[in-house]
Amino acid sequence: MTTDDRRLPTNGQRPAPEEPPASGSAWPVANGRAQAAPPFLAGENPAQERYHEASELFALFDYLKAQGFGVFSIRESLQAVGERIDGTLQGFHLSADEACQCIEYMDSLGVGVVELPAYPANRYGQALNRQLIGGAQAAGLAIEFAAHARCVAGDIQAAYAAGFRRVHLYIGTSKIKQATAHKTIAQIAAAAAQSIVHARAIGFTSVRISTEDAFRTTLDDYEAFYTHLASALGAAGITVDGIGIPDTVGLSTLRELGDRIAILRRVGLPFRFLECHIHNDIGNADRTYVDTLLLCMRLGITMLPDFSILGIGERNGTIGLSSLLEAIYRRLIVLYPRKMPHIRQAMREQLGTLPTGELFVNRYRDMDGFFYRIMARTGFVFDRSPFSANTEFDGSGVHADTTMRAFLLAQSQGLHGQAAIDQGNSAYAGALPPYDMPLRTPVLACFGCGKSNVRYWRERAGLRLRPTNELRTHLAELEDLEDYDPQQPLTEATLDEFIAQLIRCYSIKLNGITHQDAMDLVGMFYAPPGEQAAWAEQPHAVEI
Repeated sequence: MTTDDRRLPTNGQRPAPEEPPASGSAWPVANGRAQAAPPFLAGENPAQERYHEASELFALFDYLKAQGFGVFSIRESLQAVGERIDGTLQGFHLSADEACQCIEYMDSLGVGVVELPAYPANRYGQALNRQLIGGAQAAGLAIEFAAHARCVAGDIQAAYAAGFRRVHLYIGTSKIKQATAHKTIAQIAAAAAQSIVHARAIGFTSVRISTEDAFRTTLDDYEAFYTHLASALGAAGITVDGIGIPDTVGLSTLRELGDRIAILRRVGLPFRFLECHIHNDIGNADRTYVDTLLLCMRLGITMLPDFSILGIGERNGTIGLSSLLEAIYRRLIVLYPRKMPHIRQAMREQLGTLPTGELFVNRYRDMDGFFYRIMARTGFVFDRSPFSANTEFDGSGVHADTTMRAFLLAQSQGLHGQAAIDQGNSAYAGALPPYDMPLRTPVLACFGCGKSNVRYWRERAGLRLRPTNELRTHLAELEDLEDYDPQQPLTEATLDEFIAQLIRCYSIKLNGITHQDAMDLVGMFYAPPGEQAAWAEQPHAVEI
């Protein structure tokens, strides 16, 4: 696996310069190229350790530009949940027009990839994806779209049907993911390989595989997974373009990243880029991202940082593009505090002027202002601080289901009370707050609502299925259920999935719905205790 083999395919992106500048002092880098020393270091002692560190940090701006700054994940922001100003639980909402503007902002800055949810079984989500992809193509934007999808055939097929040709697959590999999925690491690797082969077969031109919860995956399991995967892909004559190393619960260190890069090299699975996704559970995402980029730049590896809208994401979020750039800038100032005006000017020049004539730094400032206006419109309150209240909510059906599975597993192992709750919460939270908290609450009013979310709320309210004739009547009147078969038995599991589909669809169709709106949908199919007296003799149906 050579440096060139790992370079990200260009898509309107500028490759790193192959030749050193004609003038100016230079410092050596691991890939054999040389770059001019930053202008603010003129007259400084080049033997100082901080001189070399500042040179490397400043080179990160070119490094990031060369790979289109990484991946802008709208998907991650849509997984964020929190409390509205009025105190109700709410997911982060984004209208189609706002999503279009986000994409235009990113393209103008030179961002290479936008990641969107695959939206399987969501007709309005699929329509939104097609609209965004088609609109960008019609406008001649250079930006590329990636679908975030499980290693599930339906997700992959839905992404391709929506117009994606790049797919970001993920699958859980940590011990807790193995336990809740009831699969061995070999079985998980086989599922990943099958999904990659399937994605290639139907026409995806770029495929990334990501091991969810990579930093809580033991090194032995990590190596076993990629050994099995390399063997299966080699036998099929299939390659993978990228490998994701997500810090799903925000606990990674640079050394642990190095351990996993060493394993990938030892296994010998070819790839062209790494993608790093880091959560902010302990408030260290900014620092970790910068250190990660420095390491990969030294190794000659193309690393794509994964960032979101203002760092908004699950629990207390990840990182935004502006915070990543500011983190580099502020570390330069710490090294040379008296050079701040010179560093500021050098950074502005390094990031450059956009084709519109606008300075890059002014553009991303305006972009963040646009994002804050979205939050003001939606009334969404988000806190990126460690141990924020957002830690207590699940917005994704997949996450809610895994949290509940981990909780039940803890109980089966003899744990009770807060100990069982803590194990359940740890499925998607690496740093639990220093106080007792309930099992993470699934949020209904969000784009990622799943049947586990619905089950939680209707069981909490003591609801029971309505009579068969009422259910059939309501289902017949709905136009937003694509896979409803009038002949199929109506079970609680079936209705929960239907309701989750409706919530996801209406969240997009109506540009966000409230918790009460979502509960009203639940109430179409489940009756409250007060209405149950009239048909109390009807058994609690598993099937009607």
